Amino acid sequence: MAKHGIDFIRAQRLWLDKKRVETTARSMEGECRLRLIARIDQSLWAAIFTKRKQAVRLISVRRARKNEKELYNEIT
Repeated sequence: MAKHGIDFIRAQRLWLDKKRVETTARSMEGECRLRLIARIDQSLWAAIFTKRKQAVRLISVRRARKNEKELYNEIT
Protein backbone atom coordinates (compact mmCIF):
# COMPACT_ATOMS: atom_id res chain seq x y z
CA MET A 1 0.00 0.00 0.00
CA ALA A 2 2.84 2.39 0.77
CA LYS A 3 3.97 2.38 -2.85
CA HIS A 4 0.54 3.76 -3.79
CA GLY A 5 0.79 6.65 -1.33
CA ILE A 6 -1.57 5.37 1.33
CA ASP A 7 -0.94 3.61 4.62
CA PHE A 8 -3.08 1.05 6.44
CA ILE A 9 -4.49 3.53 8.96
CA ARG A 10 -5.59 5.98 6.27
CA ALA A 11 -6.98 3.16 4.11
CA GLN A 12 -9.42 2.24 6.87
CA ARG A 13 -11.14 5.59 6.25
CA LEU A 14 -12.49 4.17 2.98
CA TRP A 15 -15.27 2.49 4.95
CA LEU A 16 -16.38 5.90 6.29
CA ASP A 17 -17.50 7.08 2.84
CA LYS A 18 -21.29 6.81 2.95
CA LYS A 19 -21.35 6.63 -0.86
CA ARG A 20 -18.79 3.81 -1.09
CA VAL A 21 -19.34 1.18 -3.78
CA GLU A 22 -18.66 -2.49 -3.08
CA THR A 23 -18.42 -5.06 -5.88
CA THR A 24 -17.05 -8.54 -6.29
CA ALA A 25 -13.48 -8.87 -7.48
CA ARG A 26 -11.63 -11.76 -9.03
CA SER A 27 -11.38 -14.69 -6.64
CA MET A 28 -7.97 -16.15 -5.91
CA GLU A 29 -7.45 -19.76 -4.89
CA GLY A 30 -11.08 -20.17 -3.88
CA GLU A 31 -11.09 -17.03 -1.73
CA CYS A 32 -13.89 -14.56 -2.50
CA ARG A 33 -12.43 -11.10 -2.90
CA LEU A 34 -14.32 -7.83 -2.86
CA ARG A 35 -13.52 -4.41 -4.29
CA LEU A 36 -14.37 -1.20 -2.48
CA ILE A 37 -14.35 2.12 -4.33
CA ALA A 38 -14.51 5.08 -1.99
CA ARG A 39 -13.38 8.62 -1.47
CA ILE A 40 -10.88 9.92 1.06
CA ASP A 41 -10.80 13.71 0.94
CA GLN A 42 -10.72 14.59 -2.78
CA SER A 43 -9.29 11.29 -4.08
CA LEU A 44 -11.01 8.09 -5.14
CA TRP A 45 -9.36 4.84 -4.06
CA ALA A 46 -9.96 1.17 -4.84
CA ALA A 47 -9.33 -1.47 -2.20
CA ILE A 48 -9.30 -5.23 -2.61
CA PHE A 49 -10.24 -7.13 0.52
CA THR A 50 -11.73 -10.34 1.81
CA LYS A 51 -13.88 -11.17 4.80
CA ARG A 52 -12.66 -13.87 7.15
CA LYS A 53 -15.01 -14.80 9.94
CA GLN A 54 -15.69 -11.44 11.64
CA ALA A 55 -12.61 -9.67 10.28
CA VAL A 56 -11.82 -7.76 7.10
CA ARG A 57 -8.44 -8.57 5.54
CA LEU A 58 -7.19 -5.68 3.42
CA ILE A 59 -5.17 -7.00 0.48
CA SER A 60 -4.33 -3.88 -1.52
CA VAL A 61 -5.27 -0.24 -1.98
CA ARG A 62 -4.51 2.02 -4.94
CA ARG A 63 -5.95 5.07 -6.66
CA ALA A 64 -9.13 4.25 -8.55
CA ARG A 65 -8.82 3.62 -12.28
CA LYS A 66 -10.91 5.45 -14.85
CA ASN A 67 -13.56 2.70 -15.05
CA GLU A 68 -13.80 2.56 -11.24
CA LYS A 69 -14.27 6.34 -11.06
CA GLU A 70 -17.03 6.08 -13.65
CA LEU A 71 -18.73 3.29 -11.68
CA TYR A 72 -18.53 5.30 -8.45
CA ASN A 73 -19.98 8.41 -10.11
CA GLU A 74 -22.70 6.40 -11.86
CA ILE A 75 -23.89 4.69 -8.69
CA THR A 76 -23.57 7.61 -6.26
